[in-house]
Amino acid sequence: MLNFIKYPLLSAVLLASTAMVASAEVELSFRFNDSEREEMRAALDEFEAENPGITVDLKTIAWKDSRDQFLRESAVGQGPDVVHIAFVWTQEMAEAEAVLPIEDLVQYGAFENGFEDFIATDLTIFDGKAYGVPWSADTWAMVYRTDLLAEAGITEFPTTWNNLLEDSRSVKETTGKTGFAFPAANQIWFPVNYYLWSNGSELITADGNGGYTIGSSRDQIVEAMNYFKSYIDEGLASKSILSIDQPHDPALLQALLDGNQAMALMPTNTYRQLLSAFEEIHPGAPLPFDSGVMMAGTEGPQTHLGGRTLVVNSNTEHPEEAWKLLQFLTSAPLFEEYYTNQFPAQKSMLSEIEYRDEELGFSEQLANNTRTWGAYAESGVGVGPLWNVTSRAFGTALSGQMSSEQAADELLVEINRLLDK
Repeated sequence: MLNFIKYPLLSAVLLASTAMVASAEVELSFRFNDSEREEMRAALDEFEAENPGITVDLKTIAWKDSRDQFLRESAVGQGPDVVHIAFVWTQEMAEAEAVLPIEDLVQYGAFENGFEDFIATDLTIFDGKAYGVPWSADTWAMVYRTDLLAEAGITEFPTTWNNLLEDSRSVKETTGKTGFAFPAANQIWFPVNYYLWSNGSELITADGNGGYTIGSSRDQIVEAMNYFKSYIDEGLASKSILSIDQPHDPALLQALLDGNQAMALMPTNTYRQLLSAFEEIHPGAPLPFDSGVMMAGTEGPQTHLGGRTLVVNSNTEHPEEAWKLLQFLTSAPLFEEYYTNQFPAQKSMLSEIEYRDEELGFSEQLANNTRTWGAYAESGVGVGPLWNVTSRAFGTALSGQMSSEQAADELLVEINRLLDK
């Protein structure tokens, strides 16, 4: 639960800095990609009550479809007024002229603690201008079902990828249950990168001469493919994970809730959903969950500094009202009362968070073991296209449609193609 110093949802600063909406009804649309749809709708109802004359249509979409859908819409003058995107999409959206620069919007009102209070603002910059407002910050970490590990005789959390595989085998052998499982469809992207980074490589890296090149060898990619494939080949995880696209897929979460899976990796908001679901099912029972940092390889554990950004569509007919909605969505009470599974991307609010004991692994990962996507975005390739070709290649290898060697060769061809664009 986030614990912020409470203050009114719409501060005097916001009221003073934004003109009253005209009597004519203004209809805004806000596209939201996360699972907290009911909570966000309740928040928007409060916004509408505080702003007579403005209504907000909440549109939802899956993360995997969000980027491409908005780029298609904006290219033909359409799309929602305010859009929820990933940190690393902002520069691409700006280059496509799909979103408005912040300097065009601040005339309608300033943030209480200034734009400088937001983290990761460098990811919003394109051609010297900021084009988005960081909304929430997160990363992935390990989650453990402590009672199942104890049943398997495991007394310490694994610290390396090899330990994780060994412990998964132990859980299967002693309990017949799943040790570690993961989303192996589109979002295999995340564990793949964590594996590569912790072993000293990355898909794209700076070449030292002002350009960019492939940062992983064929052997390193094959090794990563074989590592994750071993969970399926050895029967340690069900083949059904090949169709699981999200870490919050009910099949994964239910296995953890029922005590049929011992270990997983997931983002902060999914873990909080898991804890809340267990408490609802077992009120008053001690939590059988804990968290820890990601696995290490030849180097230390690394995950991405991720998060969400809010942008205003360059095609909006209501920039002032859209900005007012964006300011509402970045206010502290929004995170305290509605968007409680997320960490705000503002320094002043992050300093107020009180972590539960079960969340300390996420706290340590976020504070000490994260990195940005770096060259993936800076190279001009973009995280989205690289994500797509990587997930597709790993999918063909894990499913057995191709050997790991063949899939790695195809992936390297695709990355070179993206770099040559």
